[in-house]
Amino acid sequence: MLRAFFEKAASRGAASLETLTAKTVEAVLLQDLGGLVLPLQAKRAVPNLLEDFFGYLKDTGRFPAAGSWQICVESVGPKFRDSIREDGTTRGETFKKNYSETGRNDPCICGSGKKFKKCCGPLIGY
Repeated sequence: MLRAFFEKAASRGAASLETLTAKTVEAVLLQDLGGLVLPLQAKRAVPNLLEDFFGYLKDTGRFPAAGSWQICVESVGPKFRDSIREDGTTRGETFKKNYSETGRNDPCICGSGKKFKKCCGPLIGY
């Protein structure tokens, strides 16, 4: 999960810890990490993991600036958790059909060679 966070941050222009900002942390958390394919509990624990990791960097002195990122995650974490639905999807995501529209006179999608209107169309009330 940390790897996914840093990959998303790099795609937003933060290629290293030195260039990472609280604004980027917030954007990645709220806009990019909700789409991760994770179990519901793991997805809701993402802010906790980031908060602990940034706290570790700050407390050990490895990267003292991580304290501002930790504060950012603390403030944005509840908003992230609220955006996760019970089925694991994220509120605000656009639903996209995973099939193409088939016209009445197109070949049937089942592969029979008949027109859709004569084959499977009546099955779905077309």
